[in-house]
Amino acid sequence: MANKVLTAALLLATSGLFSGLLGACAHQEYFPSSTIPKTEENKQIIETVEQYRRRLLERNVEGLLVLASEKYFEDSGTPRSDDDYGYDGLKMVLSKRLSRVQSMRYEIEYRAIKHAGNRAEVEVFLDGSFELAAKSGDRYRRVNDYHRFILERSKDEKWRFLSGM
Repeated sequence: MANKVLTAALLLATSGLFSGLLGACAHQEYFPSSTIPKTEENKQIIETVEQYRRRLLERNVEGLLVLASEKYFEDSGTPRSDDDYGYDGLKMVLSKRLSRVQSMRYEIEYRAIKHAGNRAEVEVFLDGSFELAAKSGDRYRRVNDYHRFILERSKDEKWRFLSGM
C-alpha cells in the first residue's frame, strides 16, 4: 500500500514538473515574416490595414474614407506645405488618383508594429504595380518600398488611419 502511495506521489510530482517545463518552453507566436507578436490588438490593426488594401484594390473611395480618422493629415513627404491635406482633402486625392487606375496589384508585407497609447505605427513593405490611364496612353508604375501607416484607436474602439493612406 505504501508503495502505491509513493508511486502516485511520484507521478503527480513528475507530471507537475513536466507541465511546468512545457509552460516554460512556450514561445511567443509572431505574424509571418515579421517580428510582430500575435496579440488581439495587433490582429485588429493588421485587419484594419488589410481592409484598406482590399478597398484600395476595389477602388472604393467611400470605404477607404470610413477607415480614416477625422484627424487624418498627410504631409506628402515633402518640405512644401501646398501638397499637404487633411481628412477633407483625402476624398479628393483618393477620387482623383483612383479614377486614373486601370488595373492594380498591391501587396503588403508587415514588418513591425510600435504602440504608444492609443496610437500604432505600422511599418510595412509595399509591393505593387499600377496601370494608369493617361492622355498619351496607359502608363505603368511600380511601387516597391518601405512605408509607414499611423493609426489611432477611436472612441468606438476601432482603429482609424491618421496618415499613410
